[in-house]
Amino acid sequence: MRRRAAIYCRISQDRGGAGLGVARQEEDCRTLCARKDWDVVGVYPDNDVSAYSGAPRPQWQELLAAVRAGRVDAIVCWHVDRLTRSPRELEDVIDLADRHGLDLATVSGEIDLATPTGRMVARMLGAAARHEAEHKAERQMRQRRQAAEAGKVSGGGNRPFGYEDDRITVRESEAALIREGARRVLASESLSSICRDWQARGVVSPAGKPWKPKGLRALLASARISGRREHTPGDSWQGTRPLLGQIVADAVWPGIISHEDSDRIRAAFTDPNRRTSVEGTQRRSYLLSGVLRCGKPRPDGTVCGHGMVGRPRSGVPRYVCPNVPGTDACGGTGTVAERTDDHVRDMVLAALESPAFVDRLRGSDGAGTELYEEIRADEEELEELARDMGERRITRKEWMVARQPIEDRLQRNRAKLSKVSRSAVLLDFVGSFEDMRDRWEKLNTSQRRAIITACVRSISVVPANPRKRWNPERFVFDWIA
Repeated sequence: MRRRAAIYCRISQDRGGAGLGVARQEEDCRTLCARKDWDVVGVYPDNDVSAYSGAPRPQWQELLAAVRAGRVDAIVCWHVDRLTRSPRELEDVIDLADRHGLDLATVSGEIDLATPTGRMVARMLGAAARHEAEHKAERQMRQRRQAAEAGKVSGGGNRPFGYEDDRITVRESEAALIREGARRVLASESLSSICRDWQARGVVSPAGKPWKPKGLRALLASARISGRREHTPGDSWQGTRPLLGQIVADAVWPGIISHEDSDRIRAAFTDPNRRTSVEGTQRRSYLLSGVLRCGKPRPDGTVCGHGMVGRPRSGVPRYVCPNVPGTDACGGTGTVAERTDDHVRDMVLAALESPAFVDRLRGSDGAGTELYEEIRADEEELEELARDMGERRITRKEWMVARQPIEDRLQRNRAKLSKVSRSAVLLDFVGSFEDMRDRWEKLNTSQRRAIITACVRSISVVPANPRKRWNPERFVFDWIA
């Protein structure tokens, strides 16, 4: 009975996208099948897919299913390393040969899985293929690291937003949008809010698609837009690629935003206390949720201090101290949302009408300059360490020992930088009370909240007096400046 053979072809990288490498493998495999008098019942090509990386190989899985279903008696490939570069997967092929009487033929030489010697040869070839794949991966990682440390352009994929196809020349129309997005994020506006605004204005990514929070987050967190090169070692991914890589050099392309603003954005995106508000994963329908704090006194003389949340009562939006089991919230304070929002708006706009108050707010950002200088000095020290190791002035072990305290210090300072007052939102907002009131009406909830949190740390709300319908003295402002 003639054997029913399936041809499996694979190439790891097909930069041109023409599939010529796969076509050549198929041609050679068909010649081998004709010589062995086997019937070709199917061709299973996985083009531009690595067997070493562990990425899904759809055609390989279909081929294995065909073998298990009894539709294929033999597998033909160009070399064993086209099947797999994993000894574990090779053992699966050998198990299939045992259970289904599967033959394996390769253009590069005969392999008989029915005999111990043939299996030994297959395992040796598989181990050699794995060894070569690991060495190739190591060389590529080192090449990528060297390119990053030299600040060179990395290729592949769509052009980066903000730059032309050469990845170096700034595209000013998009650069202006990046600066706008950075300014709005530093002002605590959510990414979702920015994406909705950009979508309404017809702003799209280099792939021609509307911006989404995840993509915008990656864009603004990238060191590229500040003219710096970052590198993410493959062993640091832990299953998924991290948002931030290690900044290793100044790049050969110009920056669109400053190093300082970039560091603030990167710190904000990795601050666990601000992640929800920065990423915009939760959309606030109440302006002052979390800003308002319950001011009801406790019997021991302390104040509740729990954050108030928005909850309607009889259809009327209100802010309340939540009576949640397992927390220390007293549940004894509430206020009508609409009048509270209006009162807080008027108080904030009245404060911003004072030049002295605005100057104090801007002066509170001074601490960020010192932190930024410390961060930049540590980044330069890491660059020097990397060069020392690359030129073999220090060993890898010495590099790792010296690097750890610097990276720990960087992490602490970046966390501090993210907490510095974010008065950038006020640059285009401050004016006369009437002008600010007009601008306020055009802002969305996220933008309004950014204005408030740039001015106020929190607002304490004391319990209402039953004899007074509305009492603005209930609200005690903790101003930032």
